[in-house]
Amino acid sequence: MQPESFLVMAEMRKKIDQNLLIALTLFVVLASCSPAPEVGGGIGGTGRLTSVASGPITGFGSVFVSGTEYETTDASMLIDGQPGNQGDLKEGMLVRVTATVTKRSGTNDPLLRMADTLVYEDTLEGFVQFVTPTGSHLVVLGQSVTITPTTLIDASIPGGTVRNLVPGRDLVEISGFVMGDGVIRATWIGLKTLDATTATPNYQVKGLITNHKADQRTFEVGTLTVEYRDAVVQQLPDPSHGWDGVMVDIVGKQVSPEPQNRLHLTATRVRLEELGASDSEDAVVEGFVTRVLSSGKFLLGNLQVVTNTETALQGGTSTDIFVGRHLEVHGRLVGGIMTATKLELEDADLHGVVTQVLAPDHFVLENVHVLTNAETILEGGTSDDIVVGVHLEVYGLVVDGTVTATKLEFERVTTLPGTSP
Repeated sequence: MQPESFLVMAEMRKKIDQNLLIALTLFVVLASCSPAPEVGGGIGGTGRLTSVASGPITGFGSVFVSGTEYETTDASMLIDGQPGNQGDLKEGMLVRVTATVTKRSGTNDPLLRMADTLVYEDTLEGFVQFVTPTGSHLVVLGQSVTITPTTLIDASIPGGTVRNLVPGRDLVEISGFVMGDGVIRATWIGLKTLDATTATPNYQVKGLITNHKADQRTFEVGTLTVEYRDAVVQQLPDPSHGWDGVMVDIVGKQVSPEPQNRLHLTATRVRLEELGASDSEDAVVEGFVTRVLSSGKFLLGNLQVVTNTETALQGGTSTDIFVGRHLEVHGRLVGGIMTATKLELEDADLHGVVTQVLAPDHFVLENVHVLTNAETILEGGTSDDIVVGVHLEVYGLVVDGTVTATKLEFERVTTLPGTSP
């Protein structure tokens, strides 16, 4: 090869190497400017992700669920099992939403959540059995229902107060959180009109199963005995495996009285209460802790929530997570298990039985220590009435797992004046 040819080829190779270097540099710069893909094909990957939410409606325009906005223009809605629309919804109703989340055009704009489905079902429907004089509690289908200052009372209820409800006559529908066995915190309540053709209500109750007897095909929810011998059973395991502690949605047509002021419901359907999705990259669930499985693991109804060192806690610490604690959980749902990225702990709203009295200002409600002071408001009783076995509703602040009560309500609903359905 001639020297001139060698020099020409060397110069060409040099230019090629320079071009390759420029191309590689440009690729790296562009890659660093592009949004990184997220696990599961998140916002940074496909530009959209799936979302699921469960909580009360807190506003309209579109629909706000636990404060988060969902556009409902193209959403498919089911209201108590029937096709519906946004006009059927009211603030305070607990709903389940599945949605698609995308980024808006502006980089600082909030995410756009387009609802695909929205489902509303009554938590409780039945005749009123009892109302406390203060209107803070009522009993429906053997369930103790707590009415709080935030409960939205529908205009269908005279005077806007549950004190005007008539036991044995008024049929109500209630939306709310199941706090524990036979205990519901109402977020919305309204009067229900009977079907003029049949005059037969569709009784409904959501709650935690206790005292399941597979051989008799019965179980209890609160003080309600449910017989499911001829019912359609959906998503539940074989009865022989036991159902105690499982949250279910029950529908029935016939209610009859039992001894000791109890009721018996003949169920037509018993269904596992579910979130409506097993996987979601953007899940938000509001509810009450119904069981603590271990450190960092607990249940909201049937939903298992797992926390880790990356979980951000607002309003408390991990020691403040106990049965009956009101939470809002944000995280990722995989295979029906939710890994929390953020927990928002609300002020305490506990319901239960006093199990120990340790001092005049210190008692134990179930497994939670409660302190009172001169500022604690007592409704329906005095400090002398705080004895083992008494039922209390406790509101307060939680610090290191102990509740400092701002208000105590004595519940005297164990003996009902009548249980006619």
